[in-house]
Amino acid sequence: MILMRSAIACFVTTCLVAACGGGDKGTDASKAPTATTPPAAATATTIAPAAKPGAEEEDIAPLLAWADSDVDEGKAPLTVKFMADVEGGKAPLTYRWSFGDGTADSTEPNPVHVYQKAGRYQADLEVKDSSGDEDADYLEIEVEAQQ
Repeated sequence: MILMRSAIACFVTTCLVAACGGGDKGTDASKAPTATTPPAAATATTIAPAAKPGAEEEDIAPLLAWADSDVDEGKAPLTVKFMADVEGGKAPLTYRWSFGDGTADSTEPNPVHVYQKAGRYQADLEVKDSSGDEDADYLEIEVEAQQ
């Protein structure tokens, strides 16, 4: 029994020494233990192409437009300063304001318009950018008759 324990201890010691690189100096490197962990799975990598010098940014925020005014009700004649609040889009932008009272439209971003008659009007704003994106908004204007 003691002989068997000695043989097992010797075998284990020899295996450990060989696995750790110890033991016979004349060991062939090709017989060194190999890793048992499988290699990691390959993952796809996307690399954005390098920007060309002078090129514009491709990621342009979507065009968003809001119609605003300094007043939205009052007595005739009512003077209203309209304002286009715009975010995003690709310059140049084009504007069209329709005042809802039969007068000519305006292509200014912030026009001033006078409502001559009492009534309820819808002022429409349309904004377009150079890439064809567009957005619209409107305001309701209430004009009271003079007393």
